[in-house]
Amino acid sequence: MLVTAPAIIRLNARAHLFAFVLGMIACLPAFLSAQTRGWVWQNPLPQGNAINSVRFASDKRHGWAVGADGVILRSDDGGFGWADKRHGWAVGADGVILRSDDGGFAWESQTSPAATTLYGLFVKNKKTAVAVGARGVVVTTDDGGDRWLLRQTSVKDHLSAVTFAGEGLRHGWAVGTYGSVVATTDGGRTWRAQASNVRAHLYAVSFADERVGVVVGAGGTLLVTSDGGETWKAGVLPDEWKLPLTSVAFAGESKRAVAVGYAGLVIRTDDGGETWTRVEVFSQPDLLSVFFADEHNGWAAGASGAILSTADGGATWLPVAVKTAPRLKTIQFADTQTGWAAGADGLILRTDDGGLEWRRLSEGGRDDLADIFFLDGSRGWAVGSRGRILATDSGGRRWTPQLSNTAARLTHVYFADASRGWAVGEQGTILRTENGGVVWERCETEFKAELSGVNFFDAKRGLAVGARGTIAATGDGGETWKLEWLYSVAFATPQRGFVVGQRGVILRTDDGGAKWKQMETDVRVNLYAVSLASAQEALVVGDQGRIIQTRDGGETWAEVSTPTSVPLFSVAYRGGASAWVAGRGGAILRRTDAINTVSIPRTKLPPGMRREKPKLGAEGLPSSGDIQRALPPPDKKKPPPG
Repeated sequence: MLVTAPAIIRLNARAHLFAFVLGMIACLPAFLSAQTRGWVWQNPLPQGNAINSVRFASDKRHGWAVGADGVILRSDDGGFGWADKRHGWAVGADGVILRSDDGGFAWESQTSPAATTLYGLFVKNKKTAVAVGARGVVVTTDDGGDRWLLRQTSVKDHLSAVTFAGEGLRHGWAVGTYGSVVATTDGGRTWRAQASNVRAHLYAVSFADERVGVVVGAGGTLLVTSDGGETWKAGVLPDEWKLPLTSVAFAGESKRAVAVGYAGLVIRTDDGGETWTRVEVFSQPDLLSVFFADEHNGWAAGASGAILSTADGGATWLPVAVKTAPRLKTIQFADTQTGWAAGADGLILRTDDGGLEWRRLSEGGRDDLADIFFLDGSRGWAVGSRGRILATDSGGRRWTPQLSNTAARLTHVYFADASRGWAVGEQGTILRTENGGVVWERCETEFKAELSGVNFFDAKRGLAVGARGTIAATGDGGETWKLEWLYSVAFATPQRGFVVGQRGVILRTDDGGAKWKQMETDVRVNLYAVSLASAQEALVVGDQGRIIQTRDGGETWAEVSTPTSVPLFSVAYRGGASAWVAGRGGAILRRTDAINTVSIPRTKLPPGMRREKPKLGAEGLPSSGDIQRALPPPDKKKPPPG
């Protein structure tokens, strides 16, 4: 393959150049991985998939959270370790089940018998819980989650919520997509379908007792029943209320209920759902969950970290700040003081003062991470959004934030050893450290393109690459950076190729571009073109009329004498004396004898060459755009034509 165009890499060589750029970047597996076979969550903890529901038993210790990726987490310490006011559970996507036996402070993973997303959860006591999810899945446990059993529902619709009511909590209902409603009268062991007579997606269900219940869903859908769901009646709401209704809850054992939805919609009933009034909450976040601890005290949560509280049965609501802006999908209280909320990225929160102050139970940062680098089996770093840098010296068991002194999104990180490292990101950001990340300092750059990769050849020389073909080089360990251009690429075989560029850069690949090695020369002028006669022989041309040659595949280089000092932009080399070069001012030189060379010791801007459509001159020939060529005067002695 022959490529000689200055500043422009021909299409048939771009694949090799792209491989070169990738070769400069340390490529590592994606950091965010599901907790599936062979993988374990290290940040955040206990896991990072969305939590769709969290519920605790009345002892405020035993609980569960359910969510994604086939995991069930359990707590037996109120979510500090996870369980009723101690025992609890949380659920989420693809079957995640987390169990806590200490109120949520510690969690353990439990395995669901169905590898599907779990959306809804109901905890009866510290031993018994029911979760529902995609494709009509219902799973139950009667032994604290040591074993979960799959129950048949005869429906394939996604079930989004489940509730139980009445004596012994034997009567239960689950709702889901396309108007699906299923019911049980034996505590969740067997289920049968009920006719809702709607096709809208149903998001939530709540019952005051075993007969009076409300279901809400898409487009302001609201269904009420007074006979345990044997018949459902559609509520009639004003058009301005017909937003998605996402959650509903009865207040204690009363007939009072509150439903919430998008754009801060809150509606209230005092008669079991027969009539409804709207409550103004003076804010418009999407509300996704509502829960009442008794007839008076309730809470609602939603997008952007929104939490609202009421102490008068939902007649008035006050906002509560959680200091961040996570998407909270679920909220529950064991009494008027102790509650939990959970949502995106595995976040789980706990309050012990009625919701005035919230604390995070999950560990680790939740900013998006764009790159991860491990120097060995113990020491590693990860970088991402808002200048986030995490470091570990324990193989990832513990991650510690490092101060980056930037809010720019970081996209790539590289360490040469345990002390010296570099990170790059948006707005031309380049950071470096000489003490393992204890202190990061920002390097001054004159460019603002987003950088996506950084790598070093040795302690001093490195490259950073990024958007719009940006390539920046450093020769002083990253203190200063200059834009670097690559002008030409040529391959002699599918494996052996060369790239040349700014300030004497010459790179060679022996594996088709997967890896590149820098060739050592003392040439420091811009090199614009390379041509190969064989895998061993190459000619390179550049500024000041410089021509250099190798006969040993680039291990050594020799300078070729030339009669010009104008920049040479192109070269064609066929071996021996067959060599042509071209450059500024229309210069074309051809070698007429064997090439004489002088050995070279080992050790800016690209030319404005435009490829425009040629203009035609008066003679119908391509015009150079210069002053027109003078034509010889006509021969007066020659008779006129005709």
